[in-house]
Amino acid sequence: MAGVRTSTVPRQRESPGGDPAWARPGSGGGRDPGGRTVIGHGVVEKAAARAVREVPGALPVRSRTARARVSGEVVLLRLRIGVHYPHSVREVAARVRGHVGQRIERITGKRVHHIDIEIAELVR
Repeated sequence: MAGVRTSTVPRQRESPGGDPAWARPGSGGGRDPGGRTVIGHGVVEKAAARAVREVPGALPVRSRTARARVSGEVVLLRLRIGVHYPHSVREVAARVRGHVGQRIERITGKRVHHIDIEIAELVR
């Protein structure tokens, strides 16, 4: 009910031992007992664009750098990047793929299935 205030707080779910179910050893290590977390594709795209900036020799392009597709626990990424001349395009793309994949998996907890990279610019 919107706009209704109450002075009581709902009770936590408890196990037969008296501890909340999420606080028991072996029950998932401190998981929140209720609700779910949804990570939108826009969040993944911003994190991926930021991660591209962290790779030496790579830079985000002026247009949309990252496009993400999130399907359950799997992420598919398409990146458009620039490469600083005279860096090797293949080496920079491989470093970007590895770094962005690790960063997205660490930040979101989702598995990065694959990353397609388009080299859009070569910049001096």
